[in-house]
Amino acid sequence: MLAHRLRHRITFQENIGPSRDENGYPLPGAGGWQTVKFPNGAELGSVPAEVLTGPGREFQGGATLQAETSARINIRWFPADEREMAAWRIIWDGRTYNIISVETDATARREWRLRVVYGPTEG
Repeated sequence: MLAHRLRHRITFQENIGPSRDENGYPLPGAGGWQTVKFPNGAELGSVPAEVLTGPGREFQGGATLQAETSARINIRWFPADEREMAAWRIIWDGRTYNIISVETDATARREWRLRVVYGPTEG
């Protein structure tokens, strides 16, 4: 991976479920999307990345015309589970991208390759 290509900064977020009280009821205002934190306390905010945006498309959804943009994001490898990463989302340039697929390079220890999409979501 060539370091000069990592000129963008992205933030990984994960959806934490609502906090619950001792009776199991959700607490108001708790939960939502937060920056991913490792067990040692390190956050995945402002991660150097190469963001390559692709073509957009328009489609009829519901009763309105909607737009969607896809992108590929390359970042340095860090220890994480691919299934866990697929549930995260990425914030870049004020936009929220949903992760569609997570792949590694041939050695599986050099870089992560993410396919993401910006557009309407189901939640």
